[in-house]
Amino acid sequence: MASTDTADVVDWPRRGRRGSGWHFRNLVLLGPAAAFYVAFFLIPLGLLVVYSFYTVDQVKLQITPAFSGSNYRAALSGSLYLNVVLRTVLLGLAVGIVVVALAFCFAYIATFVFPNQRELLLFLLLASIFGGYLVRIYAWRTILGDQGLINSLLISVGVVNHPLRFLLFSRFAVLVTLVNFLLPFGVLPLYGALQNVPRDVLESARDLGGGPVSVFRTTLLPLTSTGIRVAFAFAFVLAAGDYVTPQLVGGTNGIMIGNVVADQFGVAYNWPLGAALAITTMLLVLAIFLLIGKAIALASR
Repeated sequence: MASTDTADVVDWPRRGRRGSGWHFRNLVLLGPAAAFYVAFFLIPLGLLVVYSFYTVDQVKLQITPAFSGSNYRAALSGSLYLNVVLRTVLLGLAVGIVVVALAFCFAYIATFVFPNQRELLLFLLLASIFGGYLVRIYAWRTILGDQGLINSLLISVGVVNHPLRFLLFSRFAVLVTLVNFLLPFGVLPLYGALQNVPRDVLESARDLGGGPVSVFRTTLLPLTSTGIRVAFAFAFVLAAGDYVTPQLVGGTNGIMIGNVVADQFGVAYNWPLGAALAITTMLLVLAIFLLIGKAIALASR
């Protein structure tokens, strides 16, 4: 009898957690986050999908709720849109790769080279986030301009006689600006991942004759693959969806799909085509991200 009572006492918290009160508490805790997710993500995304099948009466300038796939045909068959989408994806990949490489180096140095100053280094990096997005863009416009720091320095030392015009209003300017803005978002997950890598493991790998590449391939990559995927996701997705940076420092050669979508929802007043372009780009970016993540996971085995 005593053993039965003891078992009941031990099992009581487990049975209590399975009761209706436990489920109600979970609903209360998850309710606000779920409502926010539904209201500001699922519903707008659903509206975007619905609008992508509508049509526009160019004479009356009215959006007609008619189920049609003409917008997706225009998005997938037009060479102009395909070129812009390809440029966007390639630039997003380049930004993601550069951000992950620089963020990994910074996180590694802060964790293993200067461990006593890592909090200070991380604080200085994160403090740059509060500098303002537009402030950074205009700062890079000043740095990369004809009279900017880089051109002035090159002319003063005699490397060039005329300002380098490709530095500003180009894809290079978009790449540099986005990397500068997204670098802190890449450092955070990699810094957290490297905190779980014991120093003894790295020293053992080096003692066994492993070089820098071998240590990274066999030790660091498997232990930080999740952080690498998260850092790449932040950089790739945010870069591919940006439209302010290309508009301010990209010029005609740096236009990305975000600018085209913004124009369709603005001056062109073709919301269905803009929605179809947005959905198409979103699916393409998601597919590429999944492939890259799968490749990273396979390489870390």
